[in-house]
Amino acid sequence: MFQRCAHIEGSHHIFGRSSYVSLSYGSHKDDVIIKNHVWIYGCLQSQYGGKITLEDYTKIGNHTTIQCVNAVYIGKYTAIADNVFISDNNNHPVNPDFRLYMRQTSETDESRSWIHSANAPVYIGENCWIGQNVRIQKGVTIGNNSVIAANSVVTKDVPENCIAGGNPAKILKTEIDKIAAPSTCRGYNEYREKCSKQ
Repeated sequence: MFQRCAHIEGSHHIFGRSSYVSLSYGSHKDDVIIKNHVWIYGCLQSQYGGKITLEDYTKIGNHTTIQCVNAVYIGKYTAIADNVFISDNNNHPVNPDFRLYMRQTSETDESRSWIHSANAPVYIGENCWIGQNVRIQKGVTIGNNSVIAANSVVTKDVPENCIAGGNPAKILKTEIDKIAAPSTCRGYNEYREKCSKQ
């Protein structure tokens, strides 16, 4: 199923039982790019050629949804937890007259497509961790290595190496790259030793 709906590169992909890709209003499989070692348990939705890119070793958790009419980019090694909602658009316009019209149309009417709402690209950098139940709004950039705390609503950019949380999300901690890694994991200790010898 994923091969018909997405451009898949590399190997070692995992597609969960309830995961899927939805293409509508002219989107096609080359608008959804899934790179090497990607795990997907949620759903990817593209309309009007919205570009979704999942770089190497990314993970999309259970019941997580990505809605795209512009562009959503997720960098290498980024993990997105369960029940996260990422959208590069407002879903529908805020104009009351348009919404009144829309409510009188069928569920499949073109007026309900996301192209009519305000939209802007979402960029999530490398090695980020997006906690459960997070919502990421249109136009947001999250820098490399940053963490978004569970239940947060991200409406503004988050710099790299930060922890952000709350509704709306605010920066809670900076320079997390300077926090010491735990020394209790033998595998990690061996990995660091190997890296130091190269």
